[in-house]
Amino acid sequence: MQSSRENSFKYRLLQSCKCFKMRKASRVVTQYYDKKLKPCKIKITQFSILSLLATGESRTLNSLSEDLLMDRTTLTRSLDILFKDKLIENVKDNDARKRVVKLTEKGYKILDQAIPLWREAEEEILDECKKYDFSVI
Repeated sequence: MQSSRENSFKYRLLQSCKCFKMRKASRVVTQYYDKKLKPCKIKITQFSILSLLATGESRTLNSLSEDLLMDRTTLTRSLDILFKDKLIENVKDNDARKRVVKLTEKGYKILDQAIPLWREAEEEILDECKKYDFSVI
């Protein structure tokens, strides 16, 4: 059996994993945007949902899930927070099995307040990522 010293090179190689690096980059980017959006009391995941809802009338849970590439359970948790904060509301649909939501006036107001903060983050994120020795496309 090899000792951990003999295996250390093999295990260090795992640190070059592209998935590991992309997940790390994703966390840095998410944390940065969340920090920027904090005055509006929303996170970047919520901003993304609000911005999608602002582009049209109402959306089903399924269409949001597909567009955001987010599983329904995670999306439902985010929607529940937005609903609790009165940023979205449920819309009655002919098919009771579907959950349909739309932005409220308060949701538009928060999104309008968040856009300048998001723009700042957009302009600054590349420099922020350089601190961690990676870039964002």
